[in-house]
Amino acid sequence: MVGTPFRPVGTQSRVLAELARLWDQAAHRASVTKVRVTQTELAKQSRVPIQTVNSWAKGASTPRDLDQLTAVGRVLAGWAGESAPVAAAWDELKRADQAAPLAGRGAGAGGGRPLVEVTDTGPERASVVPTGQSSPRSSAAPTFGKAGQEVAAQVPLVEFVGRREILATLLATLKNPQIPLITIKGMGGIGKTALAQEAVRTLAAENLFSTIFWRSTQTERFIGEGVVRTEVSDYSFDALIDDLLRHSQLAWSADESTATKEQIVRNWLADIDNQVLIVLDNLETVPDRDALVASLIEILGRGKILITSRYSILRECAFSVDIGGLSRQDGIAFLTRTAEHQNNANLMSAAPDTLARIRDVAGGAPLAMQLISGQMDYQPVEQVLRVIEEAGFNDLSYAFYSFLFRRIWDELDGPARKVLVAMRHFEGNPTASAIQHTANVIDDEFYPATARLGQRSMLVMTRGREARYSLHPLTRYFINTDIVARWE
Repeated sequence: MVGTPFRPVGTQSRVLAELARLWDQAAHRASVTKVRVTQTELAKQSRVPIQTVNSWAKGASTPRDLDQLTAVGRVLAGWAGESAPVAAAWDELKRADQAAPLAGRGAGAGGGRPLVEVTDTGPERASVVPTGQSSPRSSAAPTFGKAGQEVAAQVPLVEFVGRREILATLLATLKNPQIPLITIKGMGGIGKTALAQEAVRTLAAENLFSTIFWRSTQTERFIGEGVVRTEVSDYSFDALIDDLLRHSQLAWSADESTATKEQIVRNWLADIDNQVLIVLDNLETVPDRDALVASLIEILGRGKILITSRYSILRECAFSVDIGGLSRQDGIAFLTRTAEHQNNANLMSAAPDTLARIRDVAGGAPLAMQLISGQMDYQPVEQVLRVIEEAGFNDLSYAFYSFLFRRIWDELDGPARKVLVAMRHFEGNPTASAIQHTANVIDDEFYPATARLGQRSMLVMTRGREARYSLHPLTRYFINTDIVARWE
């Protein structure tokens, strides 16, 4: 059921434009999701007075209370099957409205960009941003892109939670001119990339670096009881040089020799007016990673390198930040934010002691906590928790993750299974049409399937000019091994 449209005419508010866009997306999906997309239901679920919702919907007023705005946005995003913008993102839009209203169109135009917007960077997953650019987007989406082109890294499922002391240490090290190389080390699913993203967001806001380059490879497998990366990447120092040239504004030709291209990059990094941060995410996928790092340091100039990896980089100039699971307090906070993002009523009503038990059984690993909480959206919290506790896992082993993925797989319907298996054929972040073609499912099957997979933290949807989808590396591993080889 769809009620009176959210049509705030006569206003040029970015905030209301985004609310209207989310409403339209929710209304479009209502025939499939069976959600009552009405202002009354929106007021009820968000606990915002109906008079306030009506006023925003007509454009008679703009949101002033950030908590109310965030609550309404969370409900609409849940209905729309999207990631819920965090409070900081709404606050940024409000400030943008105060500084300069939208020009040339009203909020009800229905053509606004998503607040959390991500565009794919292609198979290389490499991108660059001259810092100092700004856009009204979620703080959960670090921006990496050339001038005039916005490219974002994968948006975390929830905003960054906890690890403030570790983050402070990492930032201080990145600002220290005596330390050119920093490594974030930890096992798969523990949150290395999220920590790096948060550091990059902070540094970009402070304009400490003139350019930030991000290169990511994302393949994992298990060996014995430990999570390691699959060393099948042919990425090399020469490939990195090409990436830096391709995604920057440097003048170069593909016909130039390797030595010439290296010299162009060396001069760029040595420029006194230029300081570059090069982020190499999941570097352990590269077989000859030590040689790559050694060659990069030789031409680094005034630049810095930030690496995420399961392994240490053994160099005298390196500083290592080792991370484990979230603390109990941070784990509870993370689960609370996850429940809000998933609009998971069962988890939102769970007591702190129950959230602490979830954190404990997951070892504080963010991915494991998301997989567990996703099951609690459609099953009683205590029942899910009891089954996992009784299974007796005491570490983040292959058997533990296999147990979690198998429980989710067993309750998925046919279309959701088809979509998940189809994702194994894509290296980048495919579009909906590409996945549908590969999975051989129609619209009425595809969109409920992606919503179901997203709710269970098995699939991440990001929106730009068109929706794109991605997998966590461990999810991809289980699709390629356990699911395809044994469960399908």
